[in-house]
Amino acid sequence: MDKTELRKILSGNIKLKRKLLGFTQETLAEKAELSAQTVNDIEGCRTWVSDKPLIKLAEALHTTPADLLVPLGETETSSLPDFLKLKNELLFEVSEKIESVFTSHIEKKILIHFWEYSAAGKVLPRFESYVMLTLQNPDME
Repeated sequence: MDKTELRKILSGNIKLKRKLLGFTQETLAEKAELSAQTVNDIEGCRTWVSDKPLIKLAEALHTTPADLLVPLGETETSSLPDFLKLKNELLFEVSEKIESVFTSHIEKKILIHFWEYSAAGKVLPRFESYVMLTLQNPDME
């Protein structure tokens, strides 16, 4: 294995793990405390990386420096997509629950204010119909 091949392996592993984590080069650079240009040069096989930046990159990518230097298919990379899929599913479920609770809270606040104004005779009948339709169809503008 020559240095060009080793650079390609490092570049490919960094790109793969970065993309699986949903990081841009800029995000990875920030997390690794490197410049975006350095990350770009490493991924583009234009520069080699010394031990300190390699360790920082590995930590930012939640892996080890050794895993970044091992050819694809010979590391634990195959389990990473399953982990990320599970993480995304859990995040989706949590965000749906938060949205549901938030929407319910907002609807209650609107109804309380609506009925307060209605009782005071400040709401027009057409507005009452609009509020009820909007609460039943949140996508309605």
